[in-house]
Amino acid sequence: MGPLGRLGRYARPAQQVLNVLTAGPRVPSAMLREVDARCGVDLGPGTLFGAIARLESLALIEVVAGSAAPRHYRLTALGAETLEAQLDAVRRSARSSATSTSGSPARGRIPYSR
Repeated sequence: MGPLGRLGRYARPAQQVLNVLTAGPRVPSAMLREVDARCGVDLGPGTLFGAIARLESLALIEVVAGSAAPRHYRLTALGAETLEAQLDAVRRSARSSATSTSGSPARGRIPYSR
């Protein structure tokens, strides 16, 4: 299980923050706007700062040295690797689901009809 898997229900906001930081360092207010624009999710400030604290503790993001308030955060190499591994797992799952649902309905199930 990767670092994001250990976050349980907090993994989704953390993944969204990592995704936003692939474009470069951001301040928290910019992260909120970009998560909303990219994912259609309106993260609250508490959720965002909780995700930032968790990601920092796992060394997946870091504060940009010398950045004045508000702090700028950036993705670490480990954060980029973790995000890529997470996205690969999602892609594999989507491919697996697409191939397993094509063809005949599952045995024992009645196809839906009106």
